[in-house]
Amino acid sequence: MNRLVLKITLFFCLTAFGVADVSAQEQKPGEYQVKALFLYNFINFVDWPADSSFYKSPTINFCIIGEDPFDGALDEIRDETVKGKTLTIKIYRSFEEPRGCHLLFIPASENNRTGQILRSIRETGVLTVADTEDSARQGAIIGFFMEHNKVRFAVNLDAARKARLIIRAKLLKLARIVKPAAD
Repeated sequence: MNRLVLKITLFFCLTAFGVADVSAQEQKPGEYQVKALFLYNFINFVDWPADSSFYKSPTINFCIIGEDPFDGALDEIRDETVKGKTLTIKIYRSFEEPRGCHLLFIPASENNRTGQILRSIRETGVLTVADTEDSARQGAIIGFFMEHNKVRFAVNLDAARKARLIIRAKLLKLARIVKPAAD
């Protein structure tokens, strides 16, 4: 097992038990370093439909729409191997329908367009992760939020079902399950 996978696995376990947080202390990782590690691990705990591009592609395409809030934190996971595939990162600066994305991250800077982005890729087999818990209620599959200085995440099972993604029980145990907002 390579060092990154071991580091991420250990980090994921510590975070799951509330040990890792993102306080201002220098030795602890920043919010987006934590989120980058979560995103990497989400891929391991999600199953895509057998007929999706996920299984046909030699890479896992992690896409970001808008501004990249990670400030280099994704360098730790870029080009790593997950599920036997190389993780690539694509950034779409302006809104356009993302092509070939397997995981789509919607940063808080795109809050005013989150609904439009989600509608454009609904039911396409893309794991959508947004930077706010409310985004999960709007239709993102996973939404990050902060609670007691810790990065947490919410899961919208209805959105996952519509995208034909299966989220494993180990991940769901760590999540806050949310219901979609009424239309």
